[in-house]
Amino acid sequence: MDETLRRARMLLPLLGLLMIGCDTNGRPSGHEIAVGWEVLDNLGDDGKRRRSRLTLTNNGNLPLDKSGWALYFDSIQSIERSADPRVEVQNVNGPFYRLSPTDLFESIEPGQSLEFELEVRRPAIKRSDAPDGIYFVFADAPDAPEPVASVSIKPFLSDRQTRRSPRDELAVPTPGSRFESNRALTLLPTEQVDRIIPTPSSISVGSGKVTIDDRWVIHHQKGLGREAGYLAAASARWFGRPLPTLEGDAPGPTVILLTTVPRLEVAGSSRRSGDEAYLMNVSARDGVEITGTDTAGVFYGIQSLRALLPVQAYGQIQGSIAVDEATVEDAPRFAYRGMHLDVARNFKSKEFVEKFLELMAFYKLNKFHFHLTDDEGWRFAVAALPELTEIGGRRGHTTHELDRLVPSYGSGPDPDPEVSSGSGHYTREEFVEILRHATERHVEVIPEIDFPGHARAAIKSMDARRRRLLAESRASEAREYALSDPEDRSQYRSAQGWTDNVIDVCRESSYRFVETVVDEIVSIYREAGAPLTAVHIGGDEVPDGAWQRSAACGSLVESMDPSVNLHGHFVRRVRRILADRGLATAGWEEIALEAVSDPGRADPGLRVYAWNSVWGWGGEENAYRLANAGYPVVLSNASNLYFDLAYDKDPEEPGLYWAGFVDTRGPFEFVPHDIYKSARVDRMGNPIAPEVHQDSVRLTETGRSKILGIQGQLWGELTPGPVSAEYMAFPKLLALAERAWAHQPAWARIDDPARRDSALAVDWNRFANAIGQRELVRLDHLAGGVGYRIPPPGAVIRNGRFEANTAFPGLTIRYTTDGREPDSKSTVYLGPVKVSGPVAARTFDSRGRGSRSSLASPVAGARPADRPL
Repeated sequence: MDETLRRARMLLPLLGLLMIGCDTNGRPSGHEIAVGWEVLDNLGDDGKRRRSRLTLTNNGNLPLDKSGWALYFDSIQSIERSADPRVEVQNVNGPFYRLSPTDLFESIEPGQSLEFELEVRRPAIKRSDAPDGIYFVFADAPDAPEPVASVSIKPFLSDRQTRRSPRDELAVPTPGSRFESNRALTLLPTEQVDRIIPTPSSISVGSGKVTIDDRWVIHHQKGLGREAGYLAAASARWFGRPLPTLEGDAPGPTVILLTTVPRLEVAGSSRRSGDEAYLMNVSARDGVEITGTDTAGVFYGIQSLRALLPVQAYGQIQGSIAVDEATVEDAPRFAYRGMHLDVARNFKSKEFVEKFLELMAFYKLNKFHFHLTDDEGWRFAVAALPELTEIGGRRGHTTHELDRLVPSYGSGPDPDPEVSSGSGHYTREEFVEILRHATERHVEVIPEIDFPGHARAAIKSMDARRRRLLAESRASEAREYALSDPEDRSQYRSAQGWTDNVIDVCRESSYRFVETVVDEIVSIYREAGAPLTAVHIGGDEVPDGAWQRSAACGSLVESMDPSVNLHGHFVRRVRRILADRGLATAGWEEIALEAVSDPGRADPGLRVYAWNSVWGWGGEENAYRLANAGYPVVLSNASNLYFDLAYDKDPEEPGLYWAGFVDTRGPFEFVPHDIYKSARVDRMGNPIAPEVHQDSVRLTETGRSKILGIQGQLWGELTPGPVSAEYMAFPKLLALAERAWAHQPAWARIDDPARRDSALAVDWNRFANAIGQRELVRLDHLAGGVGYRIPPPGAVIRNGRFEANTAFPGLTIRYTTDGREPDSKSTVYLGPVKVSGPVAARTFDSRGRGSRSSLASPVAGARPADRPL
């Protein structure tokens, strides 16, 4: 759901009550109280004391009294306390807080404001750090929360607001700094722009043209009916109706022929079935022939054919399409080319997931890591345990969590899925449809059920089940799937602030629960006819203190081998459950970290997703240590492959930044087999000298063979709807696809940093031109159109001349000189222009969508600044 629509729907019930004159018992409504937020200081006490400010403004006609109300909100800042004795701030749980008046509070009269300083643990440098999901609960209407309609955020102007710590050396980007950064890019002639992303192993373009029209026929070998059907459906977007398909040989040149062979020579290498390789010939004499070593190879050949089409073919129905003659030989670098999507923190509809899969498949990604459960949500139905979605699949205002989870990440007080991105789940039928959609596109869906931490939604759901059955005097059934012990007094706090999100790994009921959930997954996949080879069990971020006061764990530890910890015990038990069902066990790197310190305890049967590569944190070597110990490893490095991290440090740019910033170039310059070459700056912007990693662990020959591939991650904390999710994922996903599929670039083999950077710059210019001149235009229409991020232009005024450039050469820049925001009809920038005053500029796509505005000023000493719309 679009974020703006979601917020509007949150207010509809309240506005309806106001329109009919609802009696609020002599007080303003929540709608009439405006909330303001600003960052005061991230650098107090050498970065150890951070402060922000909340302002409440009464826009109603009645006073907000000194008692009888509470303000609820989410905050990723981790608030420690109120610095103002007039209000108290309590952490309800996780990122969810309650602010309430103390005895010292004075009423806020109509038209007046009160400010409250808060002391927080984490820095805030962006608008997206602001409190979200804000609502009031009044004592006279405890079951009718009232959302706040107006939230304002003051700009970030000083270093104390934009630096995360005294070590933070990364400057906030400006139009001027963007201009300097973009100066290394040049607009390439159209004939020099890559035609296919990801780059094929070999492509040779001829001088002739092949004209395809709706009289063509798709002929296919037996066993390729699904691929032919996919191409036919795609062709309906070109000609208004699908091309017909026939099994058997082709009679003439006006055909597309799909075949498989046992072996192909691709760019000098022999490829065979399972390699996903293909050879495509487009010629006036023979038409289009796509031959693969397997069905997947044929499918990827189809995607390359689609990519060869002129981008205009995606914008409107054509009578015919002229395609350059070409020969493409291609095969992927990595067998595992993955993308992860978190639907637990904020739910994503079935339609969005299917669109996401379509886009993944177009760019030849083949593994979809489906993050279905977490602390904040359980997103698929399990027939035997309906509470998982009835309670764990809903978020909204509650003081007891008997029928829903508390709000988080801006989901707000209303549990209705039509209103709240915190609520929603996939029915069995919807899950089956998603799997079939993926399978038709040669994408394997890897489900993640996150245990033993990150399991709060499951725990609260099973707590509700236990209470219900106990009330029905069914005590033995109540204990059957219990994930926690009411008598457990263990104290801990997870990385996200939850104090009750770890299942009790010492109870047999926990493993009975796992078996039931896994059996449901197996059944769903079987119905869908989808491959299921592994289940991802999470296994990450179990906080210190879990299980320390669990009676069951106390007894178990006494009988255990002292060399085995409880986390390892859980992983081994679940591994056996999955193995009994013919499934491999996958998980984040924490499931195997025992082997980092003691390689003799390695369990190469586990598939490890290595994420903690934050430069300077000490985990940079984990992926290679685990691969060298024999573990199959998927590189999921946060430093380059976490797409929920903000594109840059601009306060207007949404996203997280705990591991730094990731723009489109981040995944492009990732070097999977030598990640230290990807280490440019740490997360605070400080340069990393090459010698820092000269003694770091390197891949052995065995370790190199264990790197399965790479995966991008899109976590859901700050992506409540499809608009924000597509913005964060695209165009980063294109660079991920390039690095996962295309052969290792020449610059990645250069050891000298200066020479490597020079070669990388040339390669990046090539890729940036392909994005700006072809791919973004295609994405304006592909899969119904994608809401990718449009980069703000670089802009300067020098000696009375306005100059501008863009991060993706080929995009259109428009500008104004009269103080108005540029729109899709404003003057197009074609080169330096003489000006006498400030100039506003924006980058536009082919649909007329614009970036944020960049403001360039001729005033000496003025700091050019991005101007939010």
